[in-house]
Amino acid sequence: MNQTADTAAASYADWFPVEFSRNLLPGQVLQSTLLGHELALWRSASGAMEAWENRCPHRGVRLSLGFVVGETLVCRYHGWRYGRDGHCVSVPSSPKHASPPAACARTYPSRESDGIVWASLARMPAGYPPRLGEGLVPSRSFTVDLDADTFALQAERAGWLQGQSTCVWQEGALALLIQPLLPGTSIVHLLVARGASSLDKQRAIESTKTHIAQWTAATRTPRETEHA
Repeated sequence: MNQTADTAAASYADWFPVEFSRNLLPGQVLQSTLLGHELALWRSASGAMEAWENRCPHRGVRLSLGFVVGETLVCRYHGWRYGRDGHCVSVPSSPKHASPPAACARTYPSRESDGIVWASLARMPAGYPPRLGEGLVPSRSFTVDLDADTFALQAERAGWLQGQSTCVWQEGALALLIQPLLPGTSIVHLLVARGASSLDKQRAIESTKTHIAQWTAATRTPRETEHA
């Protein structure tokens, strides 16, 4: 296996932040992306959280377009209903027949800690999501035109310290969590100190925007323009 494949395999086994817990309310479905894979994040009526492949196994419609009924997720296209284990439990067009045994949405490991929804694309990810401590709370998220590895390198060069994972970087009372989206694009989640004033939170947001702009500019190669 070459180095690129090794890196990809390691990434798939890791935990990554995919959303703030506060944004995923009971009965809600959200779309997210991780390493090029679309996810449907949903929370049941009881508060249980799930992360699935964003694709109904029936016709391939995005499950993030569906809706939650109790402890099930319903595809909006034909109304197929799936239990929290991903298996289809009801087909409206055939109410008297058993659901097709092969009709099962692909589920991904997911956990919540420190106000963050974590997910992994591996069947059995390594360990548990990194702990951030009770002193940090989610603040804002930013889309960045850098891949996760490049962003981490820029953070390290700027003096930020790596946490329990390569996607966690901390500086003082701030933390940045990196969510790899697609090649060359990431989402960066900012966490600030619990109890920080509104002014301190705004300063942290502006400081993060400045860092992102500087780090993005530092990685761009100037284009040469030919003149006649």
